[in-house]
Amino acid sequence: MNWDAIGAIGEIVGALAVFLTLAYLAIQIRQNTRAVQAAANDSSVSNANAARQSMYENEQLAEIFLRASADPDSLDDVERLRFRLLVHNLLMSQSNNFAQSKITDLSLGPWEAQTEVIMRLLRSPGGQWFWKNYGMEFEAPF
Repeated sequence: MNWDAIGAIGEIVGALAVFLTLAYLAIQIRQNTRAVQAAANDSSVSNANAARQSMYENEQLAEIFLRASADPDSLDDVERLRFRLLVHNLLMSQSNNFAQSKITDLSLGPWEAQTEVIMRLLRSPGGQWFWKNYGMEFEAPF
C-alpha cells in the first residue's frame, strides 16, 4: 500500500468522524432545546400557581379579591393596594407565559388556554379598574 492510499483512507475516516460528531451535536442541541422549553413552561405554570396560591391560603386576600372584582371603589387604600398587587402578580405570570411562548418557541396551547382566564378577570369591574390605571405596565403585545 502506498502513502496516497493511506492518506485517502485517513481523509475518509476523518470525514466520517466529523459527520458523526455533527450528528451527535445536532441530537444534543435538540434535546437541550426541549429541556429549556420544558423548564420555561414549568416556570410559567409555577408563577401562575404561586399567585393563585396566595389567594386560597389567605382568606382575607380572597375576600378583598372578590369585593374588588365586583366594586373596586368599596375598598380602602390598603385593600386597594393589596388587590392591585395581586392582580399585577396574576397578570405578570400570564405575561411571562406569553413571552416564554414567543421567546422559546413553546406551543401556544398553554398561553391560549389562559386567555379566557385573563379576559374573565379583565372584564370584571375590578379588572377594568386595574387595566385602566396600570395596564401600561405591561408590554403592548400582551
